[in-house]
Amino acid sequence: MKNIFKRISNVFKTIRHHRRQPLHLEFILSDYCNLNCKGCGHYSSLAEKEFVTLEQLERNASHLGRVAAGGINSVYLIGGETLLYPHLPEAMAILRKYFPNISVKLFTNGLMLPRMSDEFWESARQYEVEIAITRYPIAFDYDSAENLCRSRGVKHSVYGDRGKEGSFFRFALDPEKKQNGRISHFKCFNRGCLSVVGDRLYPCSMSACVDHLNKACGTDFRHLKGDWINVCDIRSVAEIKKLRDKPVPFCSYCKPNPQPTPYGPSRRSISEWVDK
Repeated sequence: MKNIFKRISNVFKTIRHHRRQPLHLEFILSDYCNLNCKGCGHYSSLAEKEFVTLEQLERNASHLGRVAAGGINSVYLIGGETLLYPHLPEAMAILRKYFPNISVKLFTNGLMLPRMSDEFWESARQYEVEIAITRYPIAFDYDSAENLCRSRGVKHSVYGDRGKEGSFFRFALDPEKKQNGRISHFKCFNRGCLSVVGDRLYPCSMSACVDHLNKACGTDFRHLKGDWINVCDIRSVAEIKKLRDKPVPFCSYCKPNPQPTPYGPSRRSISEWVDK
């Protein structure tokens, strides 16, 4: 009986911890990528070459900056591969304009850093954008890429190293939607990845980007009321926190406890994302 009470207590402590976590907003510029990673959580190996427009990015950033900037810890420019976006200097300027006092990060696999223009580097310095690099076990000199950031006077960090054992996971979906959504949400590895796609805010990238999977593999993962919020309808930080902190209908597609898997190339096989 004592162990049962301890487990219940730990659950409530974990929930409180989750709800006290800082808020981050991810503005997805494109899910298209120059890598082909097996089981990518943005389905980038399946995505077509499409980009958000600057007009849409500014419309969403302007509204969210006005109603929620005071409660947001940081904002991200993210992909896919973010450096493929053709208007990065303008995108960095937009986020800094509407989120002037918080951390702005640009996530990248780093491969294109040696080819970026002087305008890119100048904008990253001017708008104080941190380059967050994820290392992959590929033939690329990441140490040189980090040194390049230093030489350009741009703040950078290593967000993760996919070459390390146990650092890459398979996130499986159940097409019959028979998972316990509360458990999936409680154990979610993508918690806090609030993703702006189109004119909607989703609680995670798996839900936000699943149309790529549907289109490429003929699956039918559907969104229901409550799976997102229209950005223009958001009036407070409390609404964003509620979306993050409570399970949504899509959670019942997600199998909890994702398993570490070796990093490798995608074969665009449905089995990389779906358990039948």
